[in-house]
Amino acid sequence: MDSKCVRRHLPVLLLFSLISTAALRADFEAGLNAYNAGDYATALKEWQPLADQGAPHAQYNLGLMYARGQGVHQDFSKAADYYRKSAEQGIVEAEYNLGVLYSNGEGVSKDESEASKWFLKAAQQGDLNAANSLGNIYDEGPGAFQNFAEAEKWYRKAAEAGVANAQFNLGVMYDIGQGVKQDFTEALKWYQQAAEQGSPEALCNIAILYYNGEGVPVDRVQAHRYFLIAKELGEPRAANLIKLTTEKLNKKQLAEAVEQADAWRQAHPAKPATEPTVVAKAPTPAPPVASETRRNTEPPVAPPATTGSVWTNVARVVGVGDVHGDYEQLVAVLKSAGLIDDAANWIGGKTHLVQT
Repeated sequence: MDSKCVRRHLPVLLLFSLISTAALRADFEAGLNAYNAGDYATALKEWQPLADQGAPHAQYNLGLMYARGQGVHQDFSKAADYYRKSAEQGIVEAEYNLGVLYSNGEGVSKDESEASKWFLKAAQQGDLNAANSLGNIYDEGPGAFQNFAEAEKWYRKAAEAGVANAQFNLGVMYDIGQGVKQDFTEALKWYQQAAEQGSPEALCNIAILYYNGEGVPVDRVQAHRYFLIAKELGEPRAANLIKLTTEKLNKKQLAEAVEQADAWRQAHPAKPATEPTVVAKAPTPAPPVASETRRNTEPPVAPPATTGSVWTNVARVVGVGDVHGDYEQLVAVLKSAGLIDDAANWIGGKTHLVQT
């Protein structure tokens, strides 16, 4: 799912009010026209003097050009400098983009405190993507940053305003009971809202709910339908999970699921991928990196194993996720599960260990 956001644009009159003379307005407009025509060298020539004089929108535009490498060598450090100058004058798009740079460690040292500071400023001005990013920091941040109640608050603010990523994230919180009481019905509600906007992650999690019968009756046809749609939209989990339903449905049921998936696609035509347009006297605000920081969760509840992964004469099965090379943590997990002793000898008997 592409998490780039279509952003709000500032009113034309506001922008003109920040450029006091007719000459400066003309220079800014000339830069804008050049930018729209793809003549970034001229846009830079027109906007640079304005930025040097402290015009916040010209500063933001230069930051965007350095972040995108338009007419200049891509330089996130310079982008951060210009975003900061603009953000300190209250330009919400600059506040958000500066937060993204701090969150990703692009052009500046990765700093969740600085990221949350700028996301909060943007969110307080009504930026919904900043609200979702705040939720990410409180949800996934280290140490003192982790605060599920705050994460839920900011996710909900963005989700209720229609941000698909936030709707998905809030659905996950209800799905696994993190920061809220576990409620599969609520999880399904938010997943469905995100799915209506084409979220492949949400579609895949809806399929898992139908497969497991959580919040809805077990319905493998519906599960197969949503796995098909999620796979087509690029959800990497769906390619493997779809095998589960394929094995459990007959030809008639499979055909029914395919028909329902086709009907869903017709009702939700794919939106063509277009370059954001430039309006309202400033280049379209957008995250300066390929994607905004966002929550991308594995299935909250894994479907049952495929028939190819069923073991006989096994006392129990212990599953371990990706350990990211952390050997000491893996050893600690295996000890806590009673699978190895202090000397790392296997004591798990007939337990079957699976690493996903």
